[in-house]
Formats: sequence, structure tokens, C-alpha cells
Amino acid sequence: MKTRRTLATAVAAAVTAPVLLLAAGPASAATVTPPPTPPAVSASPSPSPGTLAKGPSIEDLEKAVEKARKAYEAAVAAEAAALKAAKEPLPDTTPEVVALAAAKKELEAATAAHTAAVKALDEAKAKLTALGDTATPEERAAAEKAVKDAQAAADAAATAKAAADKKFTDADTALDDLRVALVRAYSTAKKATEEALAELAAAEKALADAKKEEEDDDNGMCARDDALVAELTGLPEKVTAGTAVDLTVRVTNNTGEKVDRAYGQVTLAPGGKNLVDLFKPQYATAASSKWRDWNSWGIGVNVGALEPGAHADLKLRLNPAASLKDWSGRVEVYGWYERGDDCGANTTLKAHKFQVVAATGASPSPGPSAQGGGTTTPVGTATPTTTATTTTTGGTLAKTGSSDSLDGLALAGGAAVALGAGAVFAVRRRRTTDA
Repeated sequence: MKTRRTLATAVAAAVTAPVLLLAAGPASAATVTPPPTPPAVSASPSPSPGTLAKGPSIEDLEKAVEKARKAYEAAVAAEAAALKAAKEPLPDTTPEVVALAAAKKELEAATAAHTAAVKALDEAKAKLTALGDTATPEERAAAEKAVKDAQAAADAAATAKAAADKKFTDADTALDDLRVALVRAYSTAKKATEEALAELAAAEKALADAKKEEEDDDNGMCARDDALVAELTGLPEKVTAGTAVDLTVRVTNNTGEKVDRAYGQVTLAPGGKNLVDLFKPQYATAASSKWRDWNSWGIGVNVGALEPGAHADLKLRLNPAASLKDWSGRVEVYGWYERGDDCGANTTLKAHKFQVVAATGASPSPGPSAQGGGTTTPVGTATPTTTATTTTTGGTLAKTGSSDSLDGLALAGGAAVALGAGAVFAVRRRRTTDA
């Protein structure tokens, strides 16, 4: 089962050399109170609200395609056989053909018999008419009887001919019905072929979509979305070495919809892992007000779910080493979020420049004593206290998968790209499965 996606990005480092892109994968982070566990996947055909239906596997879809292909091939063969049966003459052994031939023969015989009977009747009538006055009563009686018998024979022959004619008509109709049925069978077979082809196409599309979704799951990109805003406040232009300074990153949900997790992404630049030793950076959230150390030069911290228009604060603390002087750099900030299986990330980052200057005269003053933390409230305005430059990213932001227990995501030592002031976010997603 795939877990929900979590974005981990490598943020731009100040590099003036030609383009160089190194994707930094997510590393383990300091723990913060974990967010609620996402809904479990349901295997039932009709999942209840709040659950996710488990779809067919690639293997199942491949089997479905193979089954659909075989059904289509069988339909094509059946259509060809139906067309042949409809077009070619029927075999002489076909019952309808045999019945029609017999009826035709019977009709021919009945017709001949009727013709002969009518002729015999005509002849008997002629003989009766030819008798003269000299004919004896016996001769006249015999002639009259011959006419009567001939008439009866003619009537019987006519009845037999009518029966044979009907039999022939019925047999001929039955043969015609058979031919019509064969044509209809071809039409039905042709339609079945079209339906089988459509089912094969649907099965192939389902398989292709599943493969694409799987590919997207592995290499998918987060939507470009600048509606979730991350603003940094509290950073002066000059920071005294040996003096702690507290900052706030306010993450505001302007997407118009609730987000399940909102993240503030913060990076110290330029430099790399050595910045952790030089600045001893820390962070805290509303969920855990205890100051926690960064374990890399950049972090992505989950500030929790946000309703539309709400915001939450991520507290930061920099503790520049007393030995630092004349150091110039910046704090880079942007935001991203997760909503269900989707995620969106800013296409720009905001770079806030500052300088570390050596302490003069008095001993360094202690840093602010306020504990970090934030609350989720209706949206307010946070005005940056330092000059910030906005950089449009030149790359894409990818959907990433990780354990749902991660809150603060540290960036593992890789670098992103800066070409002049343009930053490219390089990302890599990974996926976890339930055993």
C-alpha cells in the first residue's frame, strides 16, 4: 500500500558557476509531534467514507487485457464464419433445402396429376355430348357415370395440388427465413466483434493508465501552486556574532481549500553542512515548542493542517558563532503542502539577505528568551522586516513519498542550482509500502 506523499526538496545554493543540478533525497529529521495517521486502505469493493479503495494490480490488468484480446479474436473468427454462411450457397444437406426440394417434387407430381384429371374429365364430357338419339339407356348411363367419376378425380387432384402448393410455399418460406437468420447472425457477430474490440481497447487503456499512474507515482510532479504562502519575519539586516536572533516563518493557506499538511521550507545559504556548526540553527512549532536543532543546512517542517485562510507559524533561531565576522548570506523560504494524494509547491522562493558582524565593545547579549511555537488562526499579515528577493524556479517540483511520521525534513547535503538569481528546485520522491 502506498503511503501519502511527502515533498522533500533541495533548495538553491548560491552558485555562480555553470548549471549544476544535484537532487537531494530526504534524510531523517528531528521528531515533532506526529500528525494524525491517514485513513487505512480498504479492500472492500464499496469503501466507506474516509477510506481509499484498492484498485486492481498491474498483473490483474494485464490478465484482463489478455482475456479481452482472446475474446476479440474469437469474435473476429465468429464474424468471419457468419459472413461466409450468409454469402455462400447453402449445402444440399441443409434440412430446409432438402424439404424444399421434396416439396417441389411433390408439387410437380400433383400438378401433373391434376392436369391429367382435368383432361380426362373433358374427354368424358365430350363423349357424353357425342351420344346421339340412337344411344341406348345403358350407354348414356355409362357415359354419365364416366363424367361423374372424372369430375371426382379432377376434384381430388385439385385438392392434392393445393396441398402440395402450400407445402412448397411453406418450405420456400422456411428456407428464406433461414437465409434471413444467417444475415442477422452475421450482423450480430459483427456487433459482437465491435463490442469485443471496445472492451479490449478499454482494458488496454486501463492498463496503460495504471502503468502511467505507477510511473507518475515514482516520478510525478507536484502541482505548481503559489497560493500557500511562506513569509519570513524578524531577520535584521545585520546580526551580531555571538548573539541569538529569533525569526518566524508564517505559512498561510490561500489555496481556498483545506490542506492536510502545510510545510515551511527554510534554507541557510550559501554553504552547506558547515553552516550548522556556524549558526547552530533551531526550530520549534505549535505542536512542539521545544527548540530543536537542525541536522542539516535546510529543513522542511510540517506546521499542521490548515483550513482555508488560516496560518501557522514556524519559529526559527540562529545562533551565529562569536568567531564569525563579515559573513554575508541569506535565508531562503518557500512553502508547499499535501492534500490527499496530491501536493503543491511554490514556484518561487524568497531570499532574505543578512550580514553577521563582529561584536563591538560589550559582551554579546543573550538571545531572546521567547519559546518557539505558533497557532493556527485566521489569516493575518506578516510583513518581512528585511529586504527579500523573489526567485522563480527554473525546474519542476516532484511529488514525493515518505513515512507519515515525518514532520521536520532535513535536506541531506546535496545542492540545488543557482544560475545568477534563478534557482532550480531538484526533487526526488520515494515510496514506502506496508508489509
